Amino acid sequence: MIFLCLIFMVFLIFFIYKNLSSRSVFYLCALTIGWIMAYISFTLYLSKFNYYSIVNQFIGLGPGTWSRLVLGNFDTHSLIRLFNLGIILFYFSFFSFSISFTSNFKIKTKLRYVYLGLGIAGIIQFLFYDPSINLYLQELFSKTEILTKKYQQLSKIGDIGFQTLNYAFLILSFVLFVSYYIRYYKLRSIRDHTLYIMISLLPITFLQLFVFYWAPSNLVKITFSKNFINYSQPPVNLFLLEYRFFPLLAIAAIGIMLYNIYKYKTNEARYSNINIITKKKMDTASLGIRAFTHAIKNHLLAIRSEAEYLQEKFADDEDALYSLKLITESCEQSFQSINQANEKLKHITLNIKAVPIQLPIEKAIQRFNSMLSHVEFQLEKPDSNILVYIDEDQTNEAVYNILKNSVEALGSKGGRISIMLNHVDQWGTITIRDNGPGIAAENVDEIFTPFFSTKPSITNWGIGLSFCHKVITAHGGEIEVTSELGKFTQFNILLPLAKRG
Repeated sequence: MIFLCLIFMVFLIFFIYKNLSSRSVFYLCALTIGWIMAYISFTLYLSKFNYYSIVNQFIGLGPGTWSRLVLGNFDTHSLIRLFNLGIILFYFSFFSFSISFTSNFKIKTKLRYVYLGLGIAGIIQFLFYDPSINLYLQELFSKTEILTKKYQQLSKIGDIGFQTLNYAFLILSFVLFVSYYIRYYKLRSIRDHTLYIMISLLPITFLQLFVFYWAPSNLVKITFSKNFINYSQPPVNLFLLEYRFFPLLAIAAIGIMLYNIYKYKTNEARYSNINIITKKKMDTASLGIRAFTHAIKNHLLAIRSEAEYLQEKFADDEDALYSLKLITESCEQSFQSINQANEKLKHITLNIKAVPIQLPIEKAIQRFNSMLSHVEFQLEKPDSNILVYIDEDQTNEAVYNILKNSVEALGSKGGRISIMLNHVDQWGTITIRDNGPGIAAENVDEIFTPFFSTKPSITNWGIGLSFCHKVITAHGGEIEVTSELGKFTQFNILLPLAKRG
């Protein structure tokens, strides 16, 4: 079962590789290597002293394999060092991974001293449990009974201190994950990914504490003979369950990890399919709208031509001229609407550069009439500039369409539209939330589909949000919508952060 866990953990690294920064991947790999290192060295250490009755209950090696390990000429001190290094590397990498995963980009560049401090603490712990150093100190302090007691006290204090430190690393790691999950709960993609990481790390944490809750530990003791060293049997007595249940627990842990990978992949595939369907519908609309608008334009041209003819014929009839003028103006407005729809669905060329994220937002808000007193705009800007790689004009147009959609949803009764700017890991985020009537659950997944609209107005083509989707995804970003009927609608936009330094 342990081998199955190890294979699956390797699979886990490759599975989440694309979603993490290189530093996070490094610490995740180190975490896994530490666990494997501890497992292998622990098995070899037990085989060195033929503890088959203990190992067979939770590792399950065959007699032939065990015999080959027992006959292997392994250096005991090297095995102890390898074991301690694996245990320390696991705790250090676990905490470092949680820091790296939950830290924003700007903070990550300033964490080198934190990692350096953790590394120094790990080296001190490794030296504290080094077998050669311990044998030297035991021999040095064994000259008198008082010195022997001082060594024992020092050893006990060190054990308690380092054990507490290692457990604190695990606790603080999950505190960071939970706080990160709560902080960005409204950003669905980040929230789901964080939850997946937390749940997937629980089984390996359980296995670590299940088998190695006592480690690292000093496993060497001096005797009256300098040529003979007493190597301790590890305190592997389980206080909750017998070891024969370990394979079942290992299968349960693997099942939990597989289930969460399945759930994560299912959600990811669902959102991916929605995007693919939207893009296909958008491509179809781009082709079909040309034929559609061509036919409509021909009819509008005929109507406008007849209206102009009637304007000349009834030049003296004011009432007729007024009605004909309305007809021609309506034709012109229809031409403009068709051209706008055609423009929004055609190929977009982006001029991408590093731009402060608030610039397109502020310009989009300014485009609304200052006399729009029934709608309150609330913009929460960051303390410092957040640079994102965007085409400012196209992003401005996309944000304007979302704001316009919110304004129309609020209607004449008015309401509030809040815009919050932030940065999460490699993303600059824009959150647009209104307290309007919301969107029905069955319509949320269709909201970015071309020509889909819940508005009854004949002037609404259902193109605006499709255009937004096309612009944001063209930037390599993400756009998602959450809504609760009768309460709110919220759009979350993630744009690539311009990494500096």
